[in-house]
Amino acid sequence: MHTIRQMMKNNREWSERIRKENPGYLESISHSQKPEILWIGCSDARVGPDQLIGLPMGSVFVHRNVANVFATNDLNCLAVLEYAIDELKVPNIVVCGHYGCGGVNAALEHKGVNPVDLWLDQVRFVYNRYAEELNHLERSERANRLAELNVEAQVHNICRNTIIREAWKRGQQVNVIGVIYDIHDGLLKQLGIEFRSQEAWEACYGEAFSG
Repeated sequence: MHTIRQMMKNNREWSERIRKENPGYLESISHSQKPEILWIGCSDARVGPDQLIGLPMGSVFVHRNVANVFATNDLNCLAVLEYAIDELKVPNIVVCGHYGCGGVNAALEHKGVNPVDLWLDQVRFVYNRYAEELNHLERSERANRLAELNVEAQVHNICRNTIIREAWKRGQQVNVIGVIYDIHDGLLKQLGIEFRSQEAWEACYGEAFSG
């Protein structure tokens, strides 16, 4: 209960501070949202996008789940993507993984039939694709590299989705980028994975990830 009371106290103080520093701001953003980024990240409590990138309220449309997976058969993921692209016209999609990811570590360690195990099968598919490379690495390096490869795989899942393809086809600006967060120093790192059109994506990875 202490945490909940502190949460409510912090909220009141935050609201008072915002209204004092920027009168009318909360009222102005209550009418509409025009986010610049759709953030697809991990549910890990240490990886909250508002703190990481320091953008003002209303700038980031967020979808988070265990191990930052964009599952093509998950209606939740698809609904978020559709709303962000078709309704909000968000120009940038950021897939953010992180080192020390519990989901990635679990995907390396065991299999099971609990909901989280079934969900993490999607990360295991990535591991299986790159097993030859990953099995040559020491345990912590393997987990970090799988976290990077998982980001790459989710970027490709997004780029091959019909929602994105249709947006690109009609000339809508959509930039899909993959980044990784280091929980030890608080820094984001670009992974060199960025696509602004279907042609650009297919030129690099379309054939390899077309299945």
